[in-house]
Amino acid sequence: MQSSFPNVTTNLALNFLNSKLVSHGKIIDLIDSKDSLRHWAETPHQKDIEYNLQLSIFNSCLDQIEDVSPIIAFRNDVQELLFELINEEKSVFYLKNMIEENLINNPLSVIFVESHAMYVPVKDGLEGIKSIILLSLIDLIETGQVDTLKRCDNPECFSVFSNKSGRRKWCSMKICGNRNKVEQFEKRRGERYR
Repeated sequence: MQSSFPNVTTNLALNFLNSKLVSHGKIIDLIDSKDSLRHWAETPHQKDIEYNLQLSIFNSCLDQIEDVSPIIAFRNDVQELLFELINEEKSVFYLKNMIEENLINNPLSVIFVESHAMYVPVKDGLEGIKSIILLSLIDLIETGQVDTLKRCDNPECFSVFSNKSGRRKWCSMKICGNRNKVEQFEKRRGERYR
C-alpha cells in the first residue's frame, strides 16, 4: 500500500479512477483491500472543502464493505467508459445512461452543511459508494468538464484529468511529467555522444 495517492484533480470520481498506476511496466492497484480503500477515503484534498465532505460521506459507506472486488470492477468499468468518451468511441449519452441506470434504484437524500446542500446516498456499502462516485461524475457533466477530459500522454498511464487549458499533457509532473523529462534528457544526451 502506498502512503500517498496521486490525487491529481479536484473531482472525487476522477481521483478514485486514478487509483491504478503503472511503474516500470507493472500495474499497481493502489486500492486492493478494504484497508487501502479506507486509506484512500481518508486522504483529503488540501484546498477543497466540498471534495473533503464528499470524501467523508464516501468513508461512511465503507463499514458495510468486506470485499472490494465489486468496487474495483465498478471503477474499471467507469474508467473504460471514460476512455471511450475521450477516444470519441462513445458519446456522453452513454455516461448519462449509465448514471441514470445506477441511480434509479439508489435514492439520495439531502443534508445541509451550513447553507450548502449535499446529496448523500440512502444506502451504504457498495451502492452508496457507487452513488457518491456517480454524483461526482454528474458534476463533470453539469460543469462541462466532461468535454475536457484527457488521458495522460504517458501511454502506460491510466490517469484521466480535466484539461481545462488545453495545454496540459501529464496527469502530474510528479508522476509522468518528470519521468518524461528525464527520458527526453537521456535521449538528447545519448544522441550528443554518438
